[in-house]
Amino acid sequence: MKTSYNGNAIIKLAVCCGLLFSACRKDSFLNVDNLSAVSSTTAFATEDAADLVLNDVYYYLPDEYDLVFDPFDNWTDNSMTGFSWSTSANAARTKATITSNTVFSYNWGGGYQKSSSWLNWDYLYTAIRKCNVFIAGLDASSLDDSYKEQRLGEAKVLRAYFYHIVWMLYGGGPIITVPDNRAEDGDSIYHARATFDENYAFLEEELTEAADLLPDNSGNDGGGRVTKGAALTLRGWIELFYASPLYNTSNDLTRWAAAAATNKLVMQLGYSLYPTYDELFLTTGGNSNNNEGIFYREYLGLKAGSTITNYQGPAYVGQQWLSWGGSTPTQELVDDYAMANGKAITDAGSGYDAQNPYASREPRFRQSILYNGNTFNGVEYISAVGSGYNEIDLSDATDQTNTGYAMKKCIDTTVNIFDWGGPSSQTYYYFRYAEVLLNYAEAENEAEGPDASVYDALDQVRTRAGIPTFSEIYPNVSQDSMRQLIRRERRVELAFEGKRYFDLLRWKIAEDNLNHVMHGTKVTPTSSGYTYDVIEVIPSGSPQWSFDASKNYLLPIPLSIIGQNPELTQNPNY
Repeated sequence: MKTSYNGNAIIKLAVCCGLLFSACRKDSFLNVDNLSAVSSTTAFATEDAADLVLNDVYYYLPDEYDLVFDPFDNWTDNSMTGFSWSTSANAARTKATITSNTVFSYNWGGGYQKSSSWLNWDYLYTAIRKCNVFIAGLDASSLDDSYKEQRLGEAKVLRAYFYHIVWMLYGGGPIITVPDNRAEDGDSIYHARATFDENYAFLEEELTEAADLLPDNSGNDGGGRVTKGAALTLRGWIELFYASPLYNTSNDLTRWAAAAATNKLVMQLGYSLYPTYDELFLTTGGNSNNNEGIFYREYLGLKAGSTITNYQGPAYVGQQWLSWGGSTPTQELVDDYAMANGKAITDAGSGYDAQNPYASREPRFRQSILYNGNTFNGVEYISAVGSGYNEIDLSDATDQTNTGYAMKKCIDTTVNIFDWGGPSSQTYYYFRYAEVLLNYAEAENEAEGPDASVYDALDQVRTRAGIPTFSEIYPNVSQDSMRQLIRRERRVELAFEGKRYFDLLRWKIAEDNLNHVMHGTKVTPTSSGYTYDVIEVIPSGSPQWSFDASKNYLLPIPLSIIGQNPELTQNPNY
């Protein structure tokens, strides 16, 4: 039976853990210990107790399927919110106006609203400190050496994960590996930022060491715990980011070769693609037969289940309200889905018809995007003008779609979608094997050109998708052509998984892709069917997309954080 490792449940365990560590006599019931402060000795007295400490670190990983109405793909040209009131949505759209006082997440009821909270400097360094506290306590404990080695490997990967977000978003920060204590350490707790290259070297070393401490691939039966595959996959991704144009201005081919080599190591660990693309993201796909998951968060239905359906799904199912409509795909994304014959819609012989644009498209399109005439939960989705409930919002006045589309991928219809209690036990993937194949193909193409191994990796992704392979449709293409093919395939395969923004940054194309209004399709009924017109989705006067290349490739360190640490320096032009 599969063990479910659920981050949302973990914090509840942590709150209750004091009960395990305390006892009182009847005649001295007033002389109780302070249960809000468990000593390090007690916290690391047993493996179960130490796991509670580490579980709290796992809880801090991005939680994009729970209470998130403004997902990270909305920072990109993939999607946008269906509503205009979200301050975080407006900041994500109008990036040129971001300042060191900009707030990227909501704080409702005294805590972060999970939408984009993991982008925040203080959130990330809180998580890093939790890792440092765990590693220090583990090292000082007398627990079994084999247990300590594996958990140290897990903690190192988790710490590297949080650090790599700081590195990608902010250009790096202070490298802190022990828990600071103001009372004992004084002003030495004020750390200067390490350079971008120093941060990279630290991440490389950490993840290499961690990989040697961790067990091999556990697939989706690993209960969400970090394994060697997760350590190497994260390292391979970091190497790919480091090799990409944003920071590899001289196109040092050894960087690309290093990324290809590490991703190749992961490809030799025994992972495989789950046979059904859309089911991979549903409750039924997160099972022990799923060997695609490498690093992921599992949800526990009804107790601490995913709530993505009610925040990011279509606004209505038929006439019944379902969701806030937090994720509405753009025409820019829709146009990158291939035809069923494997060709891009712009390719000669593709068969694409602009007045019948959804006909004969590849399976991932209908599995990922709700378009006029597609079905969801057994009901036809209609966004045409005058259709009512899911009608396209041309004035940006309601929660309904501005683009004529809604997100279908990841919306779990194997459970009761109208139950806001979070009934879904689906899996959220930080990394999965399809991305490893795409990472390898990109790195190898840049290092060596489109050799047979590049085609083989891409062909696996396309075969699972149910469309003709690259070998069949695009044989013997140039390195430049293959680069564009890989980027398009990556966008489609990983849509709505929080990958696009970092790709736009590292390819240094955010200044082009995020500096214009996005588009959708207005579908208008006629006596004989529909007409289809591509439109701009945001009317004049509403916040428009903007990206300032002189500063927006990095986020600003919050002014409040700068004020707390005199050693910190701000990013350029903020």
